[in-house]
Amino acid sequence: MVPLKINLYELKEELKRALIHRLSAITPYEHPLDWAWIAYAFSCDGQKNNPLFEQSVDALEKWAISEEAGIKDKNLAPLCLCYFLSSNQDIKHIISNKAESILKRVIIKKGITKFSPLNDPEQVFCVTLGLKDIITKYSHQLIEIIIKNMNGRPLRKALYLASLFEMERNTHKLPEVEGIQNPEDIITILWLFERYKSEHSEKIKFLWKSYENVHASIGFDITDSEGLILISNRTLALLYETVTKETKGPNPDMLFDLYPLHPQIKKIAEKHFKSKNYVGAIFEATKKLNEFIQNITEIKDKEEVKLVQATMKQNNPIIVFNDFFHEKSGENEHFGLALIAEGIFKAFRNPKGHKPEDHPMLKMDPYEALDQLIIIDYIWKRIEQARINKK
Repeated sequence: MVPLKINLYELKEELKRALIHRLSAITPYEHPLDWAWIAYAFSCDGQKNNPLFEQSVDALEKWAISEEAGIKDKNLAPLCLCYFLSSNQDIKHIISNKAESILKRVIIKKGITKFSPLNDPEQVFCVTLGLKDIITKYSHQLIEIIIKNMNGRPLRKALYLASLFEMERNTHKLPEVEGIQNPEDIITILWLFERYKSEHSEKIKFLWKSYENVHASIGFDITDSEGLILISNRTLALLYETVTKETKGPNPDMLFDLYPLHPQIKKIAEKHFKSKNYVGAIFEATKKLNEFIQNITEIKDKEEVKLVQATMKQNNPIIVFNDFFHEKSGENEHFGLALIAEGIFKAFRNPKGHKPEDHPMLKMDPYEALDQLIIIDYIWKRIEQARINKK
């Protein structure tokens, strides 16, 4: 997950509310493409047991099989999106016939004129996304159109590149990410990298920071965006898909709150964890564990690994983890827990205390930080339950 100041989980909920609000202001018969994009956004949360998706697609399907759908050339994109989203094979068959009829009309009869829908990257992307079963018939013409029209603003190039990726023609370079300022361009390029080229982590991080810089200037609510840049339904849908990809795991702050960490660990780590300073959260928790062991054993002249060795790894340990130390199984558990405690200081604490914060060893996502906090928490609680033989 990319570390940002904005909360992506809260942003996702804000975007969903905006999508619902925008859907309520239109109908698929008046604005089929806008409706289709919003249905596409809802699909990012899964198609099963998803009432928002099911209701929006049902209405879109009714439009798609109506006599009205397919009359205009620009109906191509919403028909193709509907084909992509629908699971009803009978309806998909009707839609594919209508969409292919438009393609034939546009490519063969009319030719690619200035006003052709295929000069619109949004239309082309929807075609390549939806009509994979029949796209091979027209792939040569579509590729020619894409290459001819690739120049222009970043948004335009991103959608044409996405079309090539959908056609499994990914020989073109991804666009440069520096210098993009328009919010719709930033969002669309970010979506392109998130959807197709996630290994470019540094560029994705840069694009998220670019989005963060313009976030306050973007309007999502169609009724309350005075002075803001109101993004299109398509861009809103692409942003929703992008945020959904970034938040595919549960909210780490929520997990932190719900997990019953020891109060001392939660108190020392919370500020750092929730400000996304995950390394700092672990560093402080290990220092607190060291202090706890010193206090409970009254050994103040040793720290960390040496402290563990002096209190847990002797034949007659100060900290005894169970009442069966005289038995092999009890002894094994005791020394195993001692090794875990020693490992906490060696693996969790020492790199964080001796490496600069930008070192690759210190890169950590919130889930790894939670894993480490839970291990620290477990050892802390076992020490609390242990018998202490003070010397």
